[in-house]
Amino acid sequence: MVVRTFLGLDVGTQSVKGRAIDEEGNLLAEATTEYPLYIPQPGWTEQEPLEMWEAVKETIRKVVNALWQRQPPAEVTAVCATGQMHTMILLDEQKRPLGRALLWNDGRAAKDAEEGAALLKSKLSERFLIDILCNDFLANWTGAHLFYVRNRAEEFAKGIRTFETERWAQAWERSVTFLTPRDFVVLQLTGEVAMDMCGGSETSLMDIPNKRWALDAFKVLGIDKLQPPPLYEPGSVIGTVTKQAAEETGLKAGIPVIAGAGDCLAGALAGGVLKVGQVLFTLGTSGVVVAPIGEKPLVDEQLRTQVHYSTVPNILINMGCVNGAGIGLRMFRDVLGDVYKVAAQKLGVDPYELLTERAKQVPPASHGILFSPYITGDRIVKAPKGRGAWYGLTAFLMETESGGDACLLRAILEGVGFAVRDGWEIIRGLMPHTSFEPIRMVGGGARSLFWCQLTADIFGHPVCTTTAEDASYGMALLAGVGAGAFSLWEAAERIKIVRVFEPNPVNAAFYERFYREVYHGHYDRSQRELDSAIERVLSSPEYAEVLKALQG
Repeated sequence: MVVRTFLGLDVGTQSVKGRAIDEEGNLLAEATTEYPLYIPQPGWTEQEPLEMWEAVKETIRKVVNALWQRQPPAEVTAVCATGQMHTMILLDEQKRPLGRALLWNDGRAAKDAEEGAALLKSKLSERFLIDILCNDFLANWTGAHLFYVRNRAEEFAKGIRTFETERWAQAWERSVTFLTPRDFVVLQLTGEVAMDMCGGSETSLMDIPNKRWALDAFKVLGIDKLQPPPLYEPGSVIGTVTKQAAEETGLKAGIPVIAGAGDCLAGALAGGVLKVGQVLFTLGTSGVVVAPIGEKPLVDEQLRTQVHYSTVPNILINMGCVNGAGIGLRMFRDVLGDVYKVAAQKLGVDPYELLTERAKQVPPASHGILFSPYITGDRIVKAPKGRGAWYGLTAFLMETESGGDACLLRAILEGVGFAVRDGWEIIRGLMPHTSFEPIRMVGGGARSLFWCQLTADIFGHPVCTTTAEDASYGMALLAGVGAGAFSLWEAAERIKIVRVFEPNPVNAAFYERFYREVYHGHYDRSQRELDSAIERVLSSPEYAEVLKALQG
């Protein structure tokens, strides 16, 4: 007897993950394969689509081999993919990729995005972005990158000769359509050009209320030579694995390939977050808070958060995304943390464990140090080319009793929490009468009990960990849904809460004041204002209570 399993794939920013589950939701096999990320200059991030596919093939082969070595053996009977959202891949008439993919955190199209937004508002409607796209025309989204490529091609035609204009002019001339990474994987598996409904909503090119492409936007932007891919509901069958793909991956030819969703929405399914009142906080490379909002768009008038279709047909979510979250801690590890990497290797532990443990050694607010986590730009503060910073550094850090680098580390964790709270506050403002459950925290950051408690304190709201796995597990569940093994709701109900972190009243009261007076809006404030705000909160009764509590 061969056990029936379902495979979920996650084409991430740095690696491809694959997980196979059985009909009970049990994880039977998993694998990860890294592939290159290219950063030609600050603010640019690129990847090679064919290198993505090679990593996908290797990941699938690892999972398939692991399944066949089990007793009894198991085989994959349906596949579903997720991956980095918004990333743009151009295709030619033969469905081959043209040039590199421009990633979700690539901000090179900042000026083009401003131009595109202005065009859409002047030619179509001042409220076109709010009422039709339900999203800003963001610099790092698919639509702006397509507009960027078209503009570089126009510049080349006018005689402007640079590496950038030449390569994109060549790509634009041959381009016929576009995909995101997960759609590219579906194409390689099935031969079908397709996009899931969530993918459409993450391009800034979809008429979200009417669930169709905004073709008038394509025309206004001058990108109407492209034929947008057909849209599929999540959980529906796009096609089947071809004979060639089967030979390259070890999958069985003819098994169904299921329409998925973006990684944040896949993570929401993996976390059991499908209903209004539930919230997911994914803490990985980026920090994302996701809340289902129902069938009608709830749009922030300033377009600081995003609206997408979810894994539940017709149900929308509102999402606040901070581009730079876990990557801030990684930056410290790779740039300043050699001593931690060496110690971790000797102790046989993850260096992140040592970093977060060290962060615990100093009090809240890190002796007045603020970390601005916008090291890869940001959406909420509308700074696609934004930069990060530690602010409030003093010579006191050289004294042993200050904790030194522990202050820098804790400030990173706090800064990420405050930045994501900005998104959480916007979403709560759109849903003032909604009673929210404890926020379900997933991703690499959720493995740190300290970071979970810190999040509860900063948000002033309970946070919980669950039995949820990552986005690839969510897509394994959706593969099972598409194959008819269980319903979407049955899949979500498999996720159980493991531990609830209630806000520490003393810390939460202090963080509330620090957030309101120091962090919130800091990106647009002057140094003098920040210095004064920091001095006020460190002289406040709330901070006195924090120090008193620490002293026992």
